[in-house]
Amino acid sequence: MTEIEVKASRVIGEGSIQVVALHGWMGDHRLYEPTFPLWDRTKFTVAFLDCRGYGQRLDETGEYTIEEVARDVRKLAKSLGWRKYHVIGHSMTGMTVQRLTVDASDEVQSIIMVAALPASGAKITDERRKLLQDAISDAEVRKTLIDVNTGHRRKDEWLQELRDTSLAGTSERPLVAYMASWTGTDFSSEVQGNKTPLFVVLGANDPGSSIEKTRETVGAWYKNVEVEVLEGAGHYPMYEEPEAFVKLVGKHLSRY
Repeated sequence: MTEIEVKASRVIGEGSIQVVALHGWMGDHRLYEPTFPLWDRTKFTVAFLDCRGYGQRLDETGEYTIEEVARDVRKLAKSLGWRKYHVIGHSMTGMTVQRLTVDASDEVQSIIMVAALPASGAKITDERRKLLQDAISDAEVRKTLIDVNTGHRRKDEWLQELRDTSLAGTSERPLVAYMASWTGTDFSSEVQGNKTPLFVVLGANDPGSSIEKTRETVGAWYKNVEVEVLEGAGHYPMYEEPEAFVKLVGKHLSRY
């Protein structure tokens, strides 16, 4: 089988602090687009990677799993000549960055989990599963899902804009497969006692994330964990509060 070359969908900056940024289940790298002009390009180099089946890799085939995304991150870092790097994981790819703390602990300097799932995956109700499944093919339901995930605080025009960005960068088969991965995978036993520094960014209006859940999961598993809550954000902190997001993440990364 021919090895697929993995390329970033967007690279910003020329700085010595090197970062791979991963999007979540419901959108491609453009979820980070509001942050693009805000990074200190002399300090950071940020490579925004589309998972297979998303965005610029919309037609790229694969297994569409958390583990495959982790392998692609390592391939991307190697192609960029990065021996040490940080990884940002949003939502489902919060699991990917935790996978990397096991599989690539000598490469990954720290991980940033943004409104992210723990290594134990998502245990969802039948009602939530139906909403997610319907959102794959129904644009109006997808907008409803975004509204729920941002705490019913955004105007309809804003919801439509994010919904349309989401629709443009996704397709049905990968979404179905990735959902099976992040709802059916549990490698929490492998991260117990892990010493990789972990920075958690939560949105105060995200119904799926909380400080309590964080303390019970990654807070109990990892040795070095910090948590920050963005009061104005829900499930998409980088899209909802880009300036505050970059400030928080930049402060964490600047330690390196």
